[in-house]
Amino acid sequence: MKTISKILCVGLLSTSILSAQEDQTAKATKMGEGKFLCYKVFDNSGTLSYDGIDDKPWSLTFKPFQENLKEVVVQKEESNDIYRYYPDEEGYPCTYILGYKDNAKYMVGYDYIDYRSHTRLVFLDEWVYILTKWENKDRYEISKCFKKGEAKGLKLMKLAMSSSKTMEEAKHKEALKKYFDEAFKKQEEVLPGWKEKNKALVDKKQAGKDRYKFCVDSINGRYWGSAEGQKKKAQWAQSPVYIYNDTNVEFLMCHGQGVSTFLKPGEKKEFSCSGGGKVYKGTKRPNNNTQLDKTDQLLLDLNGQNCGKTYNASSFK
Repeated sequence: MKTISKILCVGLLSTSILSAQEDQTAKATKMGEGKFLCYKVFDNSGTLSYDGIDDKPWSLTFKPFQENLKEVVVQKEESNDIYRYYPDEEGYPCTYILGYKDNAKYMVGYDYIDYRSHTRLVFLDEWVYILTKWENKDRYEISKCFKKGEAKGLKLMKLAMSSSKTMEEAKHKEALKKYFDEAFKKQEEVLPGWKEKNKALVDKKQAGKDRYKFCVDSINGRYWGSAEGQKKKAQWAQSPVYIYNDTNVEFLMCHGQGVSTFLKPGEKKEFSCSGGGKVYKGTKRPNNNTQLDKTDQLLLDLNGQNCGKTYNASSFK
């Protein structure tokens, strides 16, 4: 019996190591396509709080992407918003990155994806995560947590009522940290050899980047050489106009599309002098600490006539 126990322990350990080294292609394949419940999560600087489950399910589907890799398509039911995620590295993907394929005529014959690297998707054993504000494997926020399955009516209500307990027991941060520490270490080991072996694919990807940059630079060059582009350049070259709060109380302003500014004593606010907008004195809204109501008092008309000037808050009566 002792010998059997030792063999069993070694077998379990080997399985654990193998699972830890699975890349995102393997984990996505094991998870499979289908409908998913979306658990609502709020990540405040690493502290998680929870608020039930979306009333509509989400779907995750796969499309082929370069050899055996996957493109993951994410969509909420009854919504026209579709999000596509692509492997962060073809050699050993640790995450999927939100991206948009450029299918414009000037990119015919080239592959180019506009990656939004601050948003990632990650498959683990039971959960799928949308991560935002991504800087690296240790700095990000959890935006959504998906669990495979679908529920309606009373069943959904019961799951929602126990969702906080479910989420706390999942220990999302700890699970993600363990996976990332192992996966990114493995990626660093695998990637150099993979790139050397797949030089043609790496070169093709770089050619797509170069083509995109060339085309965009050419289009931008034509724009900046046009009359409209030259006018925009001239506007940007103009010195801004400022409001400086020289009082000992907050100075309240409303400008743009409903923007409220609480200018503290000693602070300065910059405006484009030819932006075409207007700045008004603001007044506090009852029971609201973030939004102001606009008054009829005009402070600045951003019509290009006051470029480079600084106005003291005390000068506005």
